[in-house]
Order: sequence, then C-alpha cells, then structure tokens
Amino acid sequence: MADAGDGLVVQVRPVDGDEDGDLLDQAALLRRELLDLDVEDVRTLTPGESPVGAKGVVDLAGWLAVQVGSVETVRAVIELLRGWAGRRSRDVEVTMGGDTLKLNGITAAEQEHIIDAWLARHATSS
Repeated sequence: MADAGDGLVVQVRPVDGDEDGDLLDQAALLRRELLDLDVEDVRTLTPGESPVGAKGVVDLAGWLAVQVGSVETVRAVIELLRGWAGRRSRDVEVTMGGDTLKLNGITAAEQEHIIDAWLARHATSS
C-alpha cells in the first residue's frame, strides 16, 4: 500500500464500465470536496508512491493522499467519504498506517460500527 506519511490514502474503486478518465474525474470531484474540510492537503498519488500491485500511472487513477492534522479531521474525512460514496454508488477505500477501511453498500448501522472500530484503532496514533 502507498505511504501518505501522517495521513490517509484514499482509493475510489472502479465500477463496471469505468474508463481511466472516469476515475480521474471522480477523484478530482472528491478532492475538491475534501479540500473544503480542515485538512492540510489533498493530492493525487505520484508514481513513486504507487500502491502495491500498481503497474504505472494508469493504475493510480482514483488514488488520493490526504494529509490530516487530528483524529477529529480523520473522522470528518471518513464521514465525507461515506456520504460521497453513497451519493455516487461508489466503493471507496481509505488506508491509515496499513489499516484499510472499505466504505461501500452495507447498512448505515453496520457501516457506523465498522467506522467507529476503525477510528478507535487510530485514536492514539494521531
């Protein structure tokens, strides 16, 4: 997995029929929304930060590095990603310190339980 330093690595997962440009467009839309939060930076991953298994720039379509300053900001980012994924019928994965959280089409109660457990694991590391 890519290393975003003291932040999160976000991947917008492709859906059937997506082309590379679709993922780039979706990631750009998501980036703009994330920048409205109290994050330090949001940028696309570079080839030098390629996730395990990526085979070049094309495989980086849909990947973002989000620099956060606090656990409260992490929670805000997760809530934004959850809503964004639901509105667009997309799966989004977010990784922090090698721990990946998958935000997808499960019930709101199940997703909340998973998010709370994931955030609790990282509460002391931020």
